[in-house]
Amino acid sequence: MTNTWPVARGTVPEREAFAFASTLLGVVFAGDAVPNTLTWVGAGVLWALVAAWGITILVRAKPPLTRTPRSLWFFLAWCLVSLVWSHWRYATLPSIVVQVVCAAVAFAVASTLTWRRILDATSLAMRWVLALSLLFEAFVAVVLRHPIAPAWTDYGDAKIPDAFYFSRAELFTGGRIQGLPGNANLLAMVALLAAIAVGVQLAEGRIRRARAIGWLVVAAVVFLLTRSSTVAAAAVVVALVLVVALWIRRTPTDRRTPRYLVVAAAALVLAAVAFVARGAVSELLGKGSDATGRGEIWAKVLGLVDQHPVVGWGWIGYWWPSIPTLADLAHRKGVTYLQAHDAYLDVWMQTGIIGLVLFAIYALTTLHRGWAGATRIGYDARLEQRPFDPVTLFPLLVVVALLVQSVAESRLLYQGNWILFALLAIKSRIVLVGDEPASTGDGPRTPPARRAFRRLPAPRA
Repeated sequence: MTNTWPVARGTVPEREAFAFASTLLGVVFAGDAVPNTLTWVGAGVLWALVAAWGITILVRAKPPLTRTPRSLWFFLAWCLVSLVWSHWRYATLPSIVVQVVCAAVAFAVASTLTWRRILDATSLAMRWVLALSLLFEAFVAVVLRHPIAPAWTDYGDAKIPDAFYFSRAELFTGGRIQGLPGNANLLAMVALLAAIAVGVQLAEGRIRRARAIGWLVVAAVVFLLTRSSTVAAAAVVVALVLVVALWIRRTPTDRRTPRYLVVAAAALVLAAVAFVARGAVSELLGKGSDATGRGEIWAKVLGLVDQHPVVGWGWIGYWWPSIPTLADLAHRKGVTYLQAHDAYLDVWMQTGIIGLVLFAIYALTTLHRGWAGATRIGYDARLEQRPFDPVTLFPLLVVVALLVQSVAESRLLYQGNWILFALLAIKSRIVLVGDEPASTGDGPRTPPARRAFRRLPAPRA
């Protein structure tokens, strides 16, 4: 079945749209490398140029807004409404403008590229960030042989907290590397996203096996060198979801209820065990019983929630250090943390229970569309079998990875995670409204996918 409206065509060259998507994802997932090398002024100029490029693509493509998820715009609208009672009004307006612009550039990518090309752009961007991160860490460890701070800082003779360094020169010392993102947890997420994207490309047969294995090894090495327990948990959940999705897919739709009941029961048991053993697991991973200070941060944020539980304090996204209420909230080892380290708790504090419900609807509907696309059964009357397109797994696995990470990080609300999640949410809605199964791989395969992955046995009668 062809798309009724898979992408906007004729006004934006596919090559330009792909170049923009790769550049956008590469820049935003490079994280602190941009301001750390260009200063905040230079970073602002670069981000503005990338945003302007995306807006011009969106204007030329002219995709219908009605085919995007309403839950996203309802949440953004509520963030804008919070300007009325915001306790940091001067920061709420520019913050919501940035959120909308980021959603707009995600819309530009979703409306001009097919699922397969979005997969390719994500893979390319993440692989570049991984490769450059390793080269950067090797240069610091071998050539400089000492930690380096961001280019725009001058701490004098003061002792610099470890978290302030761009790189701590620990590639060969057994410490955690930070790479271009300047943060081990963020670099670990790039490694996980790269592994997902390359794995799907390998399953499709659109990347040489040796090349794919090489990049998977690189991703695994980076993952191990970051030692991120948060992303390790995300990787485990992603693997479980992959197994379950493939298991469910092999069963006809009208006979899936027993399997869903088994999955639900297993999920409840695992969740209960994880909750009971959370302290021991955290200690085992070297994070302490309160997950490296997160318990203390969560308690303080809940104190703010108690003061304005219904409508919140006002949208802010990433906490501005100029706001005393937030800047004085979370301190640890000389570092001021400017996030709640939990996206859902952060949303609750900023936009109240109303905003939390709207955000939850946005997240869950996106997850649902990803699941529906990955487990949908299709039949080919000529082949009398069910074709399987591995690219249908890509949106689901990435959405799961981002949602799990958001339990311990607030990155889902801004920067790369916000843009990538919005991109997946919008694209899955576009394809669904276009009368095609959600997240079906559109566009020709070059080269053809491997026969083993293209054809699976038909469901048992």
